[in-house]
Amino acid sequence: CSPGGLSHHCPHFSYFSNSFYSPISPIPPISPVTPSEMPVKGEAVLGHYASIAGTGTEYDTEVEKEVVDTFIRCLEILPHHHVVDLGAGSCLVASAIAQRVGLRKAVLCVDPSQEMLDMGRGLPGVQTHCSGDMAWINTMKEKSVDRIFIRQAVHHFDQERLRDIFGGILKMLKPGGKLCISKRGDLEEMFDWPEGFYEERSKEEIPIEGLREILREVGFSKFMLTKHEKIVDTPKTELYQQFRKRFISWFSLLTDQEIEAGIDILESRHKGKTVPVLKRENFLVALI
Repeated sequence: CSPGGLSHHCPHFSYFSNSFYSPISPIPPISPVTPSEMPVKGEAVLGHYASIAGTGTEYDTEVEKEVVDTFIRCLEILPHHHVVDLGAGSCLVASAIAQRVGLRKAVLCVDPSQEMLDMGRGLPGVQTHCSGDMAWINTMKEKSVDRIFIRQAVHHFDQERLRDIFGGILKMLKPGGKLCISKRGDLEEMFDWPEGFYEERSKEEIPIEGLREILREVGFSKFMLTKHEKIVDTPKTELYQQFRKRFISWFSLLTDQEIEAGIDILESRHKGKTVPVLKRENFLVALI
């Protein structure tokens, strides 16, 4: 891909107009969000992530490296860019991007969970800020950011305010700025969910196509879509521990008995010591 623009020669990308398809310096602090600014649903999500903070991630180092490379390639991040990770969690991806690119300015990692951000405190190349999405956007200057990415977190945003959130992001981006949103694409295959659970939960989340339409409505004009996909042979003990620790928020809605029932199905299906686990992540890039 050519620096400064998205070349039609880039592999794995669909690119259409108006259609779907170094030392690191800190940045100034921002006022923190107050609890009253968090919606009720957000409080439940915060409780989930506070409970799993420090328990690790389901992604191995190799998968994370490929995801980092995808973000860098999608956003064409350069050393002079001011980058924001919105919904940063433990800041691992942001730190890896900062080091890989050699960013001169720390990646601003924004997340409403202080416990998750505490995991990333001290990582090279990041500055953490605890805030909800809209509260943070309202504090930022227009045309002040080059690149923003949201990894597997957009479903936690207030869905009724997505137009306001994306509109605020658009105003915040400098000319030529880019936004990249990633969503999991492996939830259906990941686990034997209780009957009707996957279908019901999926209805509550806006698919990639819907996000693209909202972004178009608020003023983004060009879009790309790509994905990272890989099958990883995962030790059963490691995988089952992730389920029991409820490593993603959907598992927080299941009882212990429902999780054990799903594990029993996997155990009967795979007789060895490992389970082939599909890792699929979809990436939507929006340009001004």
